[in-house]
Amino acid sequence: MTGAVLISQFLSGLTTAMIYFLIAAGLTLILGVLKIMNFAQGGIYMLGAYTCYTFMKLFGGTNLGFWMTLIIAPVVVAVFFTVLEVVLMRRFYEKVALYMLLLTYGILIATYDLARMIWGWIIKTAPMPPMFCRSVEILGRPFPLYNVFLIIMGFFMFFLIWFVIRRTTWGKMMRAAADDREMTAALGINVPLAFTSVFGFGAWIAAMGGALVAPMAGMAADMGIDAGIIAFIVVVIAGLGSLPGALLAAFICGEVQAFGILVLPELAIAFMYLVLVIVLIVRPWGLFGKPVFIK
Repeated sequence: MTGAVLISQFLSGLTTAMIYFLIAAGLTLILGVLKIMNFAQGGIYMLGAYTCYTFMKLFGGTNLGFWMTLIIAPVVVAVFFTVLEVVLMRRFYEKVALYMLLLTYGILIATYDLARMIWGWIIKTAPMPPMFCRSVEILGRPFPLYNVFLIIMGFFMFFLIWFVIRRTTWGKMMRAAADDREMTAALGINVPLAFTSVFGFGAWIAAMGGALVAPMAGMAADMGIDAGIIAFIVVVIAGLGSLPGALLAAFICGEVQAFGILVLPELAIAFMYLVLVIVLIVRPWGLFGKPVFIK
């Protein structure tokens, strides 16, 4: 096996890793602040992809239309789910965690039916922007330019989320509300509004992931269910609520799957589950998580 083949597989795995990270990052943020496991995250990702498809068709598949779509589509999806959080989900924050799990799973199934009603059963792919319809040579082997763009966007989204959480006033308020809701409210901060903004930001991240994937992968209504499972696996491997952990876990899953194809192509996806099992055995709290001891 040549070095060029290994580099090609590594880049392919890195592309997959960035997709996994974009799916899981919003869930990580919501879990870290709101302390809820949002199974609807996969549905947000799926609707982000379909909304991108709709706007790209509307704008004629042009370069300008692509950039406008990346701005508009995730915002539209995020606004929809933010309204849903205010109207429905907010009522369940203080209830038993099982209620929220069932509610978000129900929302995931509802997004599946909604996608089938609007876009039908036929697999769709958003048009590739003309500027990305070419390859670049890496060690003599062609690699799609759009994949390079997706890798760059994955790292950009990581640093954007990190900056927002760690370096902005809103991020500090968000972390304070996550640590102590009562004290934060006593300081005059509107905690429900803060939580709604966190949920909306997490939804925007997942929708952006779907929009970025739309031109390179086929879209089907059940992709949201698959994405939800992947997000859950990445978050558990990472350690609940850890953004750097989510990036590392996504990288591990992406590379294991990419190189697993070379070993056992028919079982490539199973290697990701194997990583999950190993991590749960060695570090049940995840790579970047903290152990919790129950007395």
